Amino acid sequence: MTGNDPRDKRTWSGSTYYIARALQQHVGEVDLLGPLKVPFWMDRLFRAIAKLVRVTFGTEYFAQFSIPLSLYYAGALRRRMRGNHYDLICAPASNVELAYVKTHLPVVLIADTTFQLITHYYAKDFKKMSRLSRWEGNLLEKRSLKRSRLSVFSSEWAADSAIKDYKVDARKVAIIPPGANMDHRPEADIIHRKFANPRLTVLFLASEWSGKGGDLALQTLTLLREVHGEDARLIVCGCEPPPGIEHPDMEVIPLQAKNSELLSTVHFLIQPTRADASLIIACEANAYGVPAITTETGGIPDVVQDGVNGYCLPYHADGRLYALLISELFKDQERYEQLVQTSRMRFEEKLNWDSWAESFQEAASAAMPELSR
Repeated sequence: MTGNDPRDKRTWSGSTYYIARALQQHVGEVDLLGPLKVPFWMDRLFRAIAKLVRVTFGTEYFAQFSIPLSLYYAGALRRRMRGNHYDLICAPASNVELAYVKTHLPVVLIADTTFQLITHYYAKDFKKMSRLSRWEGNLLEKRSLKRSRLSVFSSEWAADSAIKDYKVDARKVAIIPPGANMDHRPEADIIHRKFANPRLTVLFLASEWSGKGGDLALQTLTLLREVHGEDARLIVCGCEPPPGIEHPDMEVIPLQAKNSELLSTVHFLIQPTRADASLIIACEANAYGVPAITTETGGIPDVVQDGVNGYCLPYHADGRLYALLISELFKDQERYEQLVQTSRMRFEEKLNWDSWAESFQEAASAAMPELSR
């Protein structure tokens, strides 16, 4: 159940699509209740309210967290469910859709954050949020969590917020790290291809430069070459550096160029992100035996474990620490090869959607024994 299109791999970074597919393969038949299109008149009403709030109070009204939208979703979902038999409702990233749905069915909410977390963690994006929107958002989050028999979070960071900020019973919470958003699992021996690449190659794969730490990635490249004497190159994929930011050993390629050849020949994924609820791209990199060098922030430490499938560096670490770690790992062949092996192992054991679905089924059966009868 989701207001977005669960067939669209761009929704929630593709996780909604892969969750639905994994549940279909491992749990049971799945009926996709989405997308839900907001009618024209409601969209115009929300725009008018937002303008009124902006002009009157100098703040922003966030319609996507509003009670009227939640009530509309509830009615639309009830109509779609009418006449069908279901055993369970799964609601990925759908606290607004779920809050007012009337149903006797058990509900599982799947999320990587909470409203309280997201509005504080991404404070810059919400600094002008109106008091009304904050009140509505927290109310909808509280209602959706309260009515869920089980809440599945991708990290301890998010689960702790549900328990502390919304008083959810810890026994109704499960922590299951996400999987790699890919259609096919790479062959196990593909992890060895990178050893044929003699030049230290670091990949920065992100949708935006600044928020994901592009400046730190470039600083790391410069220090690898000038301080550590590495013949290093940086591949930037998925975003464009700001005008004027260039380096002869930095190559910028479009997201469409992200393929098996690229991921199997780079040595490290560098992701010095400033904020991330769960680093999905690290799961994908690990599938190719590529360790992730990233930031200790948000839900990332539940995905990237130090010395297993990468390292989480302190938030305030600069390029010197990133460059030092990468250089030390790359020069120690035995240590690096071991890290490549354990990165792939972490993907196979945990960071794939098949494993996620198995853990989901275990948690759901424990929380709702009637489903196993």
